[in-house]
Amino acid sequence: MKIFISILLFTLFCTGCSRGKFYVSDVFRKGSVDNIKILKLDSTYQFYLREVYKSQNQQLENVLKTNVEKSDTANKTRIEVEYLLLSRVYKNAIYISTIPDRYQHYYSNNMVADTLINAYDFNTFHFGKIADDGESIYFSTAKGERAISWDIRPFINDQFPRKMFIREIAIKRNEIMDNVILINSALEEPLVFTKQKNFTIIFESANNKADTCEGIAGLCKLSDQNMYFLPIKKGYDLLFRFDRNIPNSKDSAIRFNYSKIRYNQL
Repeated sequence: MKIFISILLFTLFCTGCSRGKFYVSDVFRKGSVDNIKILKLDSTYQFYLREVYKSQNQQLENVLKTNVEKSDTANKTRIEVEYLLLSRVYKNAIYISTIPDRYQHYYSNNMVADTLINAYDFNTFHFGKIADDGESIYFSTAKGERAISWDIRPFINDQFPRKMFIREIAIKRNEIMDNVILINSALEEPLVFTKQKNFTIIFESANNKADTCEGIAGLCKLSDQNMYFLPIKKGYDLLFRFDRNIPNSKDSAIRFNYSKIRYNQL
């Protein structure tokens, strides 16, 4: 019997994790920061969005759908989003999960354009690599061992497919294959990410929602295209710096604890 796991990726990576939280940081208040590492999200990165919608069938049963075209979203409630950034040049894959919504209405009530990535909702960050042949994405441990691999179709090439399906997820522990999940056999719906024409990372809280009808000019967005990694004793904290102060604060950067960063091999 097939099942639907609406947050399969989150479950695999983050079992036991608490609800994600950021905090406003003053680390950039005095200018440059020593020893900070920078990952620039330049024009080589392509943005893929995954959405989960809930609707009812003829028997009035709740049905979850992922491979939904925009023309078919009427009478459906968007209950989840996930972000994937890919660079073929650097062979980088950055998967960002968002905060789960217990009541399944937040991501419909607070929708933004598909090309906008809202940092307010960020939960965990997973840094992987694209295989040389473009057939898989893998996430490695600190020792360089491949812990999780996604088998993807169609392959990632220089053109990038419009839709990318994860066909298989392989989990490896202590150099032994622990589990292989065949998506078509395990789930009612495909695991699919849809390519967007561009992307802009913004910060927009539910209580300070900006008017996006005239584009992104009025939004709080990244001051650069950088992700900042601040070294600490247990690893790295991750920071994003915006072009204006976070609402109701004196600083423009948000910071995520090192525990929110997984498989950082970039």
